[in-house]
Amino acid sequence: MLNYTNVNLQKIAVHRVGNKHRAERNFISENLLQPDEALIDALHTFFLKPLKRSEELYHFVHSSDIKLNEIYSYAETIFGDPETLLSESKNILHHLYAQSNHPNIKSGEVYVAYFTDLLIDDEVVDAVGIFKSERKNTFLKVSDNGESLSLNLTDGISIEKADKCCLIVNTQAADGFRVLTMDNNNYDALYWTHNFLAVDYVEDENFHTKLYMDMVTEFAQEVVAPKADKREQVAFMANTVDYFTNTETFDFDDFTEKVTATNPGFKEELNTYREDFGLEETNGFEISQSAFKNAKRKIKTNIKLDTGITVKLDANDPASSENFVERGYDDEKRMSYYKIYFNEES
Repeated sequence: MLNYTNVNLQKIAVHRVGNKHRAERNFISENLLQPDEALIDALHTFFLKPLKRSEELYHFVHSSDIKLNEIYSYAETIFGDPETLLSESKNILHHLYAQSNHPNIKSGEVYVAYFTDLLIDDEVVDAVGIFKSERKNTFLKVSDNGESLSLNLTDGISIEKADKCCLIVNTQAADGFRVLTMDNNNYDALYWTHNFLAVDYVEDENFHTKLYMDMVTEFAQEVVAPKADKREQVAFMANTVDYFTNTETFDFDDFTEKVTATNPGFKEELNTYREDFGLEETNGFEISQSAFKNAKRKIKTNIKLDTGITVKLDANDPASSENFVERGYDDEKRMSYYKIYFNEES
């Protein structure tokens, strides 16, 4: 993936985009920003910190010719001649403005930046970043008049993260470059990623790992739990976690054998569910541990009971729910129960 250790911010243009639907005007800067070293350090955090958590790669797409994708074309020009950054940033601004036809789309500052010395898969490349800040925060400004301190309120932009981020990496140009993007304000899901950037997922190991984890999680919720019980659902997901943790290359037949070992009746249903997900041709890919870890955080291992009791099982230990938890029915109380075995309390 990407390594930002030695990345350098070389050029930056800052404009303000309005909302076309509300007939707001843009503000166009006629010169590049000239930041000092302290501001450059702050901008590195502002621009790149949100993207460091992103594992999913995208690429630019177009129905007929990739060069007709506007942002692809503007980025290609900048990569060919970084001195065109200011003029191409104005084109990017106008293209973004043309997409703001929804009343909820917010105006804000648009930053177009040129980076060098970015490392991707042992290749040193340059990159073009497009960022938008929308939310203003209120800060306390402390002033010293010589005798006492005074406080005033001022509005500004937090450097913790931009609201919308895009980093276009100068590699795989024929396949639409490699793009990281993030939208922290999803008031219009199509505005940034689809309408403005026009990107789609790169179908790599991250994409396949995430998609299979999504499929298996839904299968456990929609098929395993209703036909068995929550304990069986958690056990199924624990077996999944065990497989993805200890396997380098995904093999669907091997995966199916292991996750349905305690309930082979789900084997055929899992295969049908995979076909419904459109994954029957996806097999033999290298498992991405980073994508798996992100998906693993979303796995729920709690069994919530209507008596106000919650049983938490360990998704990292598939044997625990199988060997130490039993489910039964008490005819006298007319209630289901879980029996849990243990040696010591901790």
